[in-house]
Amino acid sequence: VQGIHDILVRHGHAVHRDDVERAYDAVGEHLEALWTTQRDVGSRGQVRILLECLRLDGAVTGDDRIMGALDDAYCLPILSALPVANTGARETLEALSARGVRLALICNTGRTPGSMLRIVLERLGLVHLLSVLTFSDEVGLRKPHPEIFLRTLAALGVPPSSAAHVGDDVTTDIAGSRGVGMRAIHLCHPGGVSRQSEGAEAIPSLVGLNVILFPAH
Repeated sequence: VQGIHDILVRHGHAVHRDDVERAYDAVGEHLEALWTTQRDVGSRGQVRILLECLRLDGAVTGDDRIMGALDDAYCLPILSALPVANTGARETLEALSARGVRLALICNTGRTPGSMLRIVLERLGLVHLLSVLTFSDEVGLRKPHPEIFLRTLAALGVPPSSAAHVGDDVTTDIAGSRGVGMRAIHLCHPGGVSRQSEGAEAIPSLVGLNVILFPAH
């Protein structure tokens, strides 16, 4: 918020920081409503919504230089405090890749765009293990919309019946992947497996994924 405020003031727009903060919160409310329709919008679109809330859209959106700076201020903070990968993520993906399994990521991005998440995945040492990356802000659709799964499968060259989706949300991940005919595996916290998994196979961490996919005979 501070970065957005500073850019606007530097370019001659007299706005208060509190107003920018309220506009930022309003963007969140707009997104929550949009996401209920299983649609999404990229970071540049989110910045436009913020400017509309400040009644500055007409004065700023036509200036690519300012819009680029605002987009950076909106998106870049995640790189200063990287999220931590799930326990066993890298080791599990490496083991599956070594078996010849084609791997993909389908991500509902929230406020952080796919362009930034690619950098995060690279810094976490994971991006090279994934053949396809599908981000909701880039395709305009969010899980559990069937099309975001089907586009990813098409890019992988794999039919739904031969694919498994691992996720931690009963609605977006489990119901969404099952809806297109994929095998659904619920990644959920210890103690909540039976209650949350809705009949799907469940694992408490990614460490157990290989055992489920390739059980010993």
